[in-house]
Amino acid sequence: MTVTAREHEAGGSSYRNPRTPQEHTLCSLFAEALRLDRVGIEDDFFENGGDSLGVVELIESIRDTLGFDIALNTVYEHPTVAALAGRCEVPADAGAALDVVLPLRTLGTKPPLFCIHPASGLSWGYSGLLRHLRDRPVYGLQSRVLSGGALPESVEEMAADYVQQIRKVQRHGPYHVLGWSFGGRVAFEAAVRLQQAGEGVAFLALLDSAPPPPPQERREIPAAGESDGFVLENAVRRYFLMMLGELDDKAASPGATDRPPEASALDLETLRSELAASGSPYGLLGQRTFHRMFEAHRRHYALSRRYVPAVQFKGPMAYFSATQGETNGRRGKNWQPFVQGPVTEYPVECSHLEMTRPGPLADIAGVLAELLAEL
Repeated sequence: MTVTAREHEAGGSSYRNPRTPQEHTLCSLFAEALRLDRVGIEDDFFENGGDSLGVVELIESIRDTLGFDIALNTVYEHPTVAALAGRCEVPADAGAALDVVLPLRTLGTKPPLFCIHPASGLSWGYSGLLRHLRDRPVYGLQSRVLSGGALPESVEEMAADYVQQIRKVQRHGPYHVLGWSFGGRVAFEAAVRLQQAGEGVAFLALLDSAPPPPPQERREIPAAGESDGFVLENAVRRYFLMMLGELDDKAASPGATDRPPEASALDLETLRSELAASGSPYGLLGQRTFHRMFEAHRRHYALSRRYVPAVQFKGPMAYFSATQGETNGRRGKNWQPFVQGPVTEYPVECSHLEMTRPGPLADIAGVLAELLAEL
């Protein structure tokens, strides 16, 4: 369904940002039903023009997107996102959305899809899949660093941890695993480890994830305090803002490439304030958590350059490649040596860092729905 031209904007000076990826989704559903540009978590559905027909539309959207059946009177009794979120079992604060396992949708009759975080460590951006993958639980796997854990030493260590978490949700296979960017490498290793444990992996998809580097480009993790050529301004701003699609489709990209050039002195608190002003839930995270995200991002970048699979994945693999910007070897054919099965490439009209923005993610989800339906 297409949002019509704005009639008026809710909230004004009292506008409150969503605090979790699920609240972010609910705000989008409210805004769509109300034909508004945006809706805050305290904005009343009916005070902002909602009527009985809008309630029906909202209920249908919540059922299709989050998998929850909401009664008509529930919306009348809980007419704001903040109030209705509790009726949909949505985490009430950003801290609850930092857990290693992020349940984006727990209901559905189909096998769950497990999505592994990109370099930022967060899987919030995968909430955009919910609108397009119906009747299927969707879980995100997130970095332990965000909730105070130690920095990982290897992709293999991370994959082993995430396999344990996945098996707590779904005891036995066949499993369905996906990862974007750095998360694609972790997803690949997790899928291999599931197979080594005697479990089936029916579906593995990588979203524009770089293949393992050749031997001459593999590097060790930099010592503590070294910048490793990591650009705070470009890398953090691009990944964080674009992951949730906070920039509209016509906005200029904050960076032309995802490759980190020379180090920058951009203050993290300044960036966090800008995220809050843009309406991003990231802006509501505490200073310590925000710094952890950067440290996790820097470590993941270093780990990505030394990971080489020790075992081939047995089965087909879907690979979604960005067609715009620098490719840096991100093509399905470059993963083929590590896969005992066909690697099918699906081009997506976007850049690497736009893969989880609404338009590209909708295209990706359409293909995912078709592929998963065949299993």
